[in-house]
Amino acid sequence: MRFLMFVAATFLLGPAAARAAETYEVDRWPADIDTIPCSAWEHYPDGTWALNGYVKIGFSVVEHVGFKGDSSARLLDKKCGKK
Repeated sequence: MRFLMFVAATFLLGPAAARAAETYEVDRWPADIDTIPCSAWEHYPDGTWALNGYVKIGFSVVEHVGFKGDSSARLLDKKCGKK
């Protein structure tokens, strides 16, 4: 029974966990925002763009990256469309 629950949890949570685990390495932040693929971003109805993953800048790793109403959000609107 435990094995079945593990398989079900892995199947249901696997894709979301894999997406969240992606790390995108950049040299200049946020200037290199356009190097992150559109599939890594989620666009919300209020205009917010949230990254599903992490950004690595040098030796630092940043999580919970999001933009709304600034030049980075406008760049994502242009590059990825308003999903």
